Amino acid sequence: MGYKKVINNIHDKSYKDLYSNKEVFLDLVKEMLKAPWATNLDINNLVLVDKSYILSDYEENEADIVYRANIDGKEVIFYTLLEFQSSVDYRMPLRLFFYINEILREYIKNLEKEDKKNKKGFNVPAVIPIVLYNAIREWNAPRYFKDIVRNNELFGENIVNFKYELFDVNHEYTKEELIKNNSITSAIFLLDQKVEPLEFLNRLKAVALEFNKLTDTHKMILKHWIRNTVDETIAENAVEILEANKEGVEKMVANNAFMIKEMKEKVEKETRKQDKIEIAKNLMDILDDETIALKTGLTIDEVSKLRAASEPQASN
Repeated sequence: MGYKKVINNIHDKSYKDLYSNKEVFLDLVKEMLKAPWATNLDINNLVLVDKSYILSDYEENEADIVYRANIDGKEVIFYTLLEFQSSVDYRMPLRLFFYINEILREYIKNLEKEDKKNKKGFNVPAVIPIVLYNAIREWNAPRYFKDIVRNNELFGENIVNFKYELFDVNHEYTKEELIKNNSITSAIFLLDQKVEPLEFLNRLKAVALEFNKLTDTHKMILKHWIRNTVDETIAENAVEILEANKEGVEKMVANNAFMIKEMKEKVEKETRKQDKIEIAKNLMDILDDETIALKTGLTIDEVSKLRAASEPQASN
């Protein structure tokens, strides 16, 4: 029994909306990536670039987010690729190389004429590639560009090389690690990992009661994300749980857990009943109704009705 909406492709906007928010992106690189270069980043020096670099081969499978910032007086560009495919892309280093190339090409094109000149001290901004991946299969594609270059060991430092940062939502973090981290991104990852509905409810309870570092803005963002990604039958209850006080959280989680358990038992019961019916149909040519009822657990009346329905109708 699922509780997540089906994401048809990467253009399902939920994650792009999330990480187009500066606070959430800063949380990703500061609290989850813990990159030294992110220490001095803040909302004031981070700018979301209204530009998408989509390669023609992938336009239906991806979304990207581009930020630029100044670190120690030098511009840095963050290229974040949101990856929700069901399969791992082993060409990822090459794809990112193409994106980096396009970003720097556009950067040079937009420079003032004087800055384009060939002179000592010429430089370009760092482009930091980040891949955010959310699928059941573990990501095992090469992380370094050199690892897709044939016979790379022969060429040492004479070949292009870089490493992209990877967030593999379902495999890189344990439940305990995410709860301990206590940030907006860890809350999102915690709720987005592929788990059963009852476990999702337990994780929601943990977010409501233990994530005390979440600001009101974070909670609003999280509730909006839940409405976009979780099935409507659970989404509103999930939002109410996040809005409740401790006593209300405990009560609502217990009520929803009972509801989910009942729904699961009903589905399982209906499935078992359908299995019995199929078995009964297959036995009708060789056994009488009483014996079929005894073998399958159906009532004699149910078996008789099945037999009547299966017999060809006499023509007038």
